[in-house]
Amino acid sequence: MKIALGQVNQVVGDIVNNRRKIVNCVRAAKKQNSDLVIFPEFAMVGGYADDLLLNKDFIDKNYENIEIITTRSNLEDMCTLIGTVSNDKFENNRIINTVSLFTKNTMAVVASKDILDDSDFKDSKYFKRSGFSNVFKIKDKNFTCVMSDDADSMLKNIEKASWLGVDVIAVFSCSPYYKGKTLKTREILKQSAKEHNVDIIYINMVGAQDGFVFDGGSTYVSKDGKFKAILKSFEEELLVFDTDGSDVAEEEISIVKEMYNASVLGLKDYCWKNGFKKCVLGVSGGIDSGLTLAIAVDALGRENVLGVTMPSQYTSNETMQYATEICKRFQVKMQTIPISDMYHVYLKNFDKIFEGTNKDSTGENLQARIRSNILMSISNKFGYLPLCTCNKSEDAVGYSTLYGDATGGYSVISDLLKKDVYLLAQYRNTLSEVIPKEIIERAPTAELRENQKDSDSLPEYDILDDILEKIFDKNMTYKEIIDSGVTIDTLDKVSKLIFTSEYKRRQAPIGTKITKTTFIKNIQFPITNGYTWKQTTGDIDND
Repeated sequence: MKIALGQVNQVVGDIVNNRRKIVNCVRAAKKQNSDLVIFPEFAMVGGYADDLLLNKDFIDKNYENIEIITTRSNLEDMCTLIGTVSNDKFENNRIINTVSLFTKNTMAVVASKDILDDSDFKDSKYFKRSGFSNVFKIKDKNFTCVMSDDADSMLKNIEKASWLGVDVIAVFSCSPYYKGKTLKTREILKQSAKEHNVDIIYINMVGAQDGFVFDGGSTYVSKDGKFKAILKSFEEELLVFDTDGSDVAEEEISIVKEMYNASVLGLKDYCWKNGFKKCVLGVSGGIDSGLTLAIAVDALGRENVLGVTMPSQYTSNETMQYATEICKRFQVKMQTIPISDMYHVYLKNFDKIFEGTNKDSTGENLQARIRSNILMSISNKFGYLPLCTCNKSEDAVGYSTLYGDATGGYSVISDLLKKDVYLLAQYRNTLSEVIPKEIIERAPTAELRENQKDSDSLPEYDILDDILEKIFDKNMTYKEIIDSGVTIDTLDKVSKLIFTSEYKRRQAPIGTKITKTTFIKNIQFPITNGYTWKQTTGDIDND
């Protein structure tokens, strides 16, 4: 049997063009004598549509285009499975997330979502739990479909569907990437296929939307746990294969490569789908702006990236050399706009109101805000997307300036810990050595005062990142972290910085989601917060 997997990159809300792409893929598959074409969850509406799913006109537009496929697309006897949404409103104005089978000018809903997932998207806000999977025959094989977002729901859905005694289970997904996902998903598919003696199709959306990166990686696994088809990750692809054909080998999975490719696709699609053709960023001669520049060039092309250096009286000659060198290596246009004069004008105008006060970080933050104003003005004048270069370690503890370096239209590395920034920079240099080793090796510094180093204000990044992973990714208790070797003083300092920096994170720009614990989507503390994180003792103070 010949099956075509349509791993499409759709645009949320662009239903007409989404439908046209689906139809074009079906026609292309038909020319290759396919018996069945399959498209992922939400293929018609383009992805997770948030509150558009509450808009009746939007839902009607979705159904109108479903009818066009059914009655006017002339697909004849081609069998096509598409991730759709129902046209009917149910209790609390919710709809049903469905899979529809199109054949011979007819359409039938054959499956609906059983396990609603609120970890990344608010399924329960928009969808009614329905959960049915019809059995239907194509050629000589009995099929059923399920819908799944994560590893746990995939296991449960496949197990439940296997009770129907079918030959093939098709798993429909619009599932965002996270670090390590590909390896975990493939292991689940192989394990489930062998355990339940069933072939499994996994069809996932590809592309990026509002910081989420849908990684594709669609596959067909036979009941012996061997792959008959593996589609590319992070790329749109229509692949036709024969279920009786030869097995295909798995390539070795590089998590660092995946993280880099996800970062590139996240920025590329954000620009393309929102109408940005060029971007601008401050190039400081540091590792964060260096990696951001690399991702921007790979996403948009060097001709569409503007690097701006904004030296102050604290900027070293080495910094300017590194910034100039990296722009030269990437062959991007570079502009230099000194900020010293602007900075001193600001300070002069503050003489009266600041009279009698001590010197503090106000002047340091002012420099960052002047630089932000320059980048935002360039964005305003030319329509460039301004890129924020803050990383996850900095965002976690508030080591950034609100309305300064924490500002931008898109935050490319906001879900990368500092250690991952280094790993991705080193990976990018294996493709071509574009990030000078001096940038990778130099001590991190914001250069907002003489001889400033990040370590003046923070624990060393290897210590900080270890603590952050234990808090957010491993969900360890205070005692468990102390027992692992972290000092009480260090943990208390980091936890206080985390809690008191929430107000900054709430105002941070959207960025690419790489982990399961991104601040923009998954972690949120109260801004007004009197809690102090300490080991629980069980003692109760007497009033």
